[in-house]
Amino acid sequence: MRYVLVLCLLALAACSTMTPAQSARNEDLFAAARTCENGSLVVTGISPDGVPASRTTSSAGTERQIFNKCFAEKSAPIWKAYCSKDPSASGCAGR
Repeated sequence: MRYVLVLCLLALAACSTMTPAQSARNEDLFAAARTCENGSLVVTGISPDGVPASRTTSSAGTERQIFNKCFAEKSAPIWKAYCSKDPSASGCAGR
């Protein structure tokens, strides 16, 4: 329960400093990240810059590699759509 509360508070704090486009991007990135959870790796949030936060328990060490590959594939179209609208936006350099 407290993780949900912390996530909600972080989302509120992040949303207050983000544009509507950034907020929508982060919602999509969070949804994509959640589909990449595996083993004990659980996504706990997305930073204002679009970087997923996660935690693991009893990790064998392979969850992070699997997650990173999956998230890179699933987040690419989200970043492409976001950056095509505003190429100078934070996080768009080199995308």
